[in-house]
Amino acid sequence: MEEGIKDYFPERPWACRCGCGFDSVSPELVRRLNLARHLAGVPFGIRSACRCPRHNQSEGGKDQSAHLTGEAVDISAGNSAQRYYILAGLMGARFRRIGLGANFIHADVAVHLPQDVVWTYKS
Repeated sequence: MEEGIKDYFPERPWACRCGCGFDSVSPELVRRLNLARHLAGVPFGIRSACRCPRHNQSEGGKDQSAHLTGEAVDISAGNSAQRYYILAGLMGARFRRIGLGANFIHADVAVHLPQDVVWTYKS
């Protein structure tokens, strides 16, 4: 944890949503998320983090998804102002892989995937 940055995720919302129990999240992801949340100044609603292969497939995730390794998170973004602050926080925390959806933002720390990229999802 960064000095002076609190733990904004004490409820540990990392587990795969299918109920399989997979919740092995990357400590680097959590460290950067806490910093990003601090910088953003707005709540981060975690929609998805760890995913088992079956759940990832049901969500339309890619075979190389960082969710499969506990290195990714999807954050709810309900409006354009919230999206702006979340994005600013993620960039300030030096996330180098960001995906923009209509109502969420994906961020990951997977170094085995292309870096310094921002992509969009089709609705």
